[in-house]
Amino acid sequence: MQQISMLLFMTGLSFAFLSIFFVFYIKAKCLSFVEDIIDDNAYSFSSNLFSAALGITRYSLIFLFDWQAKRCNRFEIRNKIPQKIQRLFILNQLLIFVGALLMFGSGLLE
Repeated sequence: MQQISMLLFMTGLSFAFLSIFFVFYIKAKCLSFVEDIIDDNAYSFSSNLFSAALGITRYSLIFLFDWQAKRCNRFEIRNKIPQKIQRLFILNQLLIFVGALLMFGSGLLE
């Protein structure tokens, strides 16, 4: 049982590191583009890595859930972003969720 728990923890940790690499990629390629369209360049999430991670989380929730987009008054604006870019943001958020679930869930097996 301990080996399964360790395997799950290491898999979750791998997802976390993969998510960090996605943050670097999204920050370099398309975060400023999304900021310009969604928030009309009112926020500067692309200034450093920590704020980029927060911005990616914010935008991925807007892309993932209709109620969040309506809550932020971004429902119509989010359709201006290409689906390929939206999927990158959503994939990064899912990596974070699954990685955290595996890491913390492995502790429940002990």
